[in-house]
Amino acid sequence: MKVWVYVEGESDKLALRQLWAEWLCQLRSNGHGLRLIPLGGKDKFLRKIGPRGAEKLAGDKDDLVVGLPDFYPNQPFARSRLKHETLEELKELQRSAVANALETIYGIRGGQLANAMTRFDPSAFKHDMEMLLLAAQDQLRQVIGTNEQLGRWKTPVEEQDQRKPPKRIVEQLFRTKTSRKRAYRDTKDAPAVLGKVKDIRELLFLKHDNLNCPVFKDLIDWLGRRTGEPAYR
Repeated sequence: MKVWVYVEGESDKLALRQLWAEWLCQLRSNGHGLRLIPLGGKDKFLRKIGPRGAEKLAGDKDDLVVGLPDFYPNQPFARSRLKHETLEELKELQRSAVANALETIYGIRGGQLANAMTRFDPSAFKHDMEMLLLAAQDQLRQVIGTNEQLGRWKTPVEEQDQRKPPKRIVEQLFRTKTSRKRAYRDTKDAPAVLGKVKDIRELLFLKHDNLNCPVFKDLIDWLGRRTGEPAYR
């Protein structure tokens, strides 16, 4: 079995590859490959996920496909057919694109189409990959190089106001908390932070097992069930 995870950009790929490093080894040891594939931004993601996802689902009856774009309501798609104001609408855009490509390109219909679509999980970073950095507060503090409290933000971390999403919070922290007040470099700093996370469970749960990243948890739980190899214990 192969797992194809489509993301928007290179930083998403590099960050998840570090966070999932141990899990990827476990998957490989059980004969499962997982590949992270950037599609070049939100617009390209939404236009490519249909044919790219359908290609993998049609190519092997065991393969799994995940869609993992950022969730920014109506930016910049408020007046296009790609409009989405809710997370469920973004998921439905992905479902429709993949199902339509399976039918029109590969002639897969009816029960076969329904079966193929069970191997596709449309998800999203809410609102972007940097919400994982906010969840990894101790590791983020190490990379920034400070023992100070980093500030306050909403919990669960996926519930930030879209006017100041996680990436903007992280950018501000790097500008104000690092010794040289340097800019945040997503392809270097995000993997550095998430590479320090030893237990994915730390990101997913707050005290008393309250959820911190429920949407992200649903995604990796789905993959854990389908592959038989959970991402955390």
